[in-house]
Amino acid sequence: MISNTFQLIVTLGPASLELIEPLIDAGASTFRLNTAHMAFDSVEALVRRVRSFSDTLPIVLDLQGAKMRLGTFPERQVTVNQEVIFAIQPSNVTDLPMEHAELVEQARPGDVMSVDDDRLRFQILEKTDRSLVTRTLSGGLLKSRKGINIAQHPVDLRGLREFDKEICRLAGRSSGTGCAISFMKDGHEADWVRHLAPHSPVVGKIERAEALPNFEAISERVESVWICRGDLGAQIGPAPMAKWISSITPRSLNRPVLMAGQVMEHLTSHREPTRTEVCHLYDLVSRGYAGIVLSDETAIGGDPVRAARETSALVRAFQHS
Repeated sequence: MISNTFQLIVTLGPASLELIEPLIDAGASTFRLNTAHMAFDSVEALVRRVRSFSDTLPIVLDLQGAKMRLGTFPERQVTVNQEVIFAIQPSNVTDLPMEHAELVEQARPGDVMSVDDDRLRFQILEKTDRSLVTRTLSGGLLKSRKGINIAQHPVDLRGLREFDKEICRLAGRSSGTGCAISFMKDGHEADWVRHLAPHSPVVGKIERAEALPNFEAISERVESVWICRGDLGAQIGPAPMAKWISSITPRSLNRPVLMAGQVMEHLTSHREPTRTEVCHLYDLVSRGYAGIVLSDETAIGGDPVRAARETSALVRAFQHS
């Protein structure tokens, strides 16, 4: 493991489900399970599997929370100016399924929808009670279960969905298992978890504009904070995001602050990180961040163990130089 003072959160996914013990040896200090992409039985089985290797290693069950996602559908390529219809329980096979009626209710013609951490963008042309008709602004490969939001204004959801509630109860039954809440607004969302799992640690994810002025208030309501740059950048734009992050002083808070989102992304498909990533990682360590979260690097990457090992080796080198 790296150091007790720096956390390496490793996301388990298709590429790493059979690599739990090697990942622990490579430096993983916590395992993250992105439950939005999993069935409940699979989450429960994976928690048991991690526990078969370690009784004490922390596990974080990442809830969908207020993060909206697309439904399940065959992957498809979309091109600029192509019309795409997003619908709640679509009746047409060409329409893309969404899960949250609140998004349709609160969307407005002219709004821009961001999909998959802003990799794809769609402008809303019109809407019905159950669907949104859009024009593709930035095309690419559309995949199931990817995050979706409205760039101009966040969509407020009414609470945890039933699946998330079951995940919270599972965390409450599993020692050393906490929950991460996506798209927190002001910290009150922590109560959603504590009501169901009073002894489980809560992670607050900073991913929306409304969370920024409430950053300290959120940190006081949770055990740790993750700054998730993918969705945050899609919400407020890359330049404002960078400016806000530069203003943060992690050591001034009474909670661990971790960085998430493309921290070592090059390791997803390459053996070595970029020089930019190495410099960025050093900056995070020197500024007092409590750790980082590896996502695609270990969930779907070509060599999850190497990604964890390279990252932990760099952190050790920084700490002892």
